[in-house]
Amino acid sequence: MDVVSSQVLFNRPETRSVYRLGFRYDAFLRGPRAARFVMLSLHGPQVQVLPRPFSLSDAYRDEQGLPVAEVLYKPIGRVTSRMALLREGDEISVGGLCGNGFPDPSPKRRPVLLAGGIGNAPFALQIRELISGPFAGREAEILVFLAGRSSEDIYLQQDARAAGVTVVEVTEDGSRGERGRITDALVRRLGSLGPIEGFACGPEPMLHALKQLAKEHEFPCHLAVEERMACGYGVCNACVILSEREGVDAADAPYLRACIDGPVFESREICL
Repeated sequence: MDVVSSQVLFNRPETRSVYRLGFRYDAFLRGPRAARFVMLSLHGPQVQVLPRPFSLSDAYRDEQGLPVAEVLYKPIGRVTSRMALLREGDEISVGGLCGNGFPDPSPKRRPVLLAGGIGNAPFALQIRELISGPFAGREAEILVFLAGRSSEDIYLQQDARAAGVTVVEVTEDGSRGERGRITDALVRRLGSLGPIEGFACGPEPMLHALKQLAKEHEFPCHLAVEERMACGYGVCNACVILSEREGVDAADAPYLRACIDGPVFESREICL
């Protein structure tokens, strides 16, 4: 895995629970794709033994034409709490890019992006990919569901919101957008959307529910799983997930590694 030292460009809270970290990293040399990820390590006196995986949230060039990469995170653990203290000019180590990322959407299906909480991380980049490619001039056809427990969990970068995509906000407590779960909001619209293709990232219960919904309504759905990782390139086997590929007996089903076989799997491929 390619590991480089990178300079922090900005690190700011976007909501009371979500931070946005931008750093100098040329993702374009490494095949950027939504849901691919980087392995980040912090420098300093408190040595971080293992890097941490973060979805590549966005990749673009700034006003000087220099590459910028972004990740989203919540400061909830020892490492992410230290990340919240990073300032412009600080150095971090970046490994990657890792994983496969979301596939290109089918030309005959409407892309539906389904984000649960901090699982919204890959979608700013995916929106950028779609509107600069197959959905140029058709931005409103891209449907983005942002779901969370409360309004504090609802976030999407302003550039992505301003792109003209259709955004549906859903909260369990009704504090923002529609009340309920992301699957409820999707089911209410299935009859009017036509053929769809799902792209989802979020907590496992949400992915499990979407897997069942995709099976029931017969639409392809790509799930970006969130598994604990130690290496990011298939050596440690810490991120294995049970395969459910067609034709394989469940008792003998092999395990897939989220870091190199995924993190994106078609919903019929894995057991959740």
